[in-house]
Amino acid sequence: MRVLCYAQHLTGVGHFVRMAAIARGLADGHEVLLVDGGRAVPRAEAGPPRLVLPALHRGADGLAAVDGSLADALVERGRRLARGIADFRPDVVLIDHYPFSKWELEAEILAVVAAARRVDPRVLVLCSLRDIAPKTAHERPSGGRTYEAEVAARLAATFDGVLVHADPAFTRFEEHFAAADGLPVPLHYTGFVATDAPSEGVAAAPPPYAVLSCGGGVRGLPFLLAAMGAFDRAAADGIVDGLQLRVYAGLFVTPEEEAALRAAVTPAVVLVRFTPDFGRVLGASALSISRAGYNTTVQLLQARVPAVVVPDPRMSDQPPRARRLAARGLASVVEGDPPDGDALVAAIGAALARPRVEHDLDLAGVAGTRAVVERLAVERAR
Repeated sequence: MRVLCYAQHLTGVGHFVRMAAIARGLADGHEVLLVDGGRAVPRAEAGPPRLVLPALHRGADGLAAVDGSLADALVERGRRLARGIADFRPDVVLIDHYPFSKWELEAEILAVVAAARRVDPRVLVLCSLRDIAPKTAHERPSGGRTYEAEVAARLAATFDGVLVHADPAFTRFEEHFAAADGLPVPLHYTGFVATDAPSEGVAAAPPPYAVLSCGGGVRGLPFLLAAMGAFDRAAADGIVDGLQLRVYAGLFVTPEEEAALRAAVTPAVVLVRFTPDFGRVLGASALSISRAGYNTTVQLLQARVPAVVVPDPRMSDQPPRARRLAARGLASVVEGDPPDGDALVAAIGAALARPRVEHDLDLAGVAGTRAVVERLAVERAR
């Protein structure tokens, strides 16, 4: 089986990192081609072959090319995609998040599907969807139609199924998509997609550090500074029992932001470089303070460490995900942008007073995705 995996990260890196993990899992026994069209993401593993495109990101005025003009980048991306698909001849096309988001890339995505169907009209086209997919600020329905109606029409016209990378015991698709009962294609849960191997060698007693992370996104400076200040206060009050906070600022921090973070460093708080081995670092920590992105949440569920979660209110999936974590007793949640310092200090103390997290949620979403794709491909071939 030949699988083309298409994902496009525009702001953070979560969409690409999740698809890259799925691609690695599918590559064990199948041919996989992973489309790579965003800003560079440090990777711990080489993974399957990549179809590298001129990079895009979301700038202040919307979709933009990392280098050169957007128009030129889109034309060249189209050429490379058409040529790559003709050469690769996929049996399956797995597309991240569209049509639930990424409408600004609709022309390119539909061209990908059309190119694959020119090679094989029976190609299986599947949507790869994270756990929570509410409408974002970048999807604007027209003609009086609702967002849900627009999504359903696009699914009916182009797709053969939707893969939801979640455990329905944690959250269900219909809780976040009002027209779930009328979905025109089948829905399949895969379990959560873990982007790291399970942590090994976690110390029997908490080692002397906590971690503060902002994922791969941007615009995290107020959150980071608030958390650093709260941890320093907790250290001065004896709440953190001598722990040092390691601050991972994210991939796309600017020099000005890094300077502001360095100015906030204290004996209890240190700034460290991004590491592709963050999952292992997290697993050996005594405490995590973070946002509530999909990949970060799955890493927390893997690591089972006490956690304080501060959802980014600009990301439509993060507040409901954080509240679900809190409802299951899996994290302390502080909302606000930036969060209140007193609330953060209290949450740090509460998290450290709890034992390591216990849960039975399904984190085998890579294997689950592979199993669903294989089954659907066999059914399509009959």
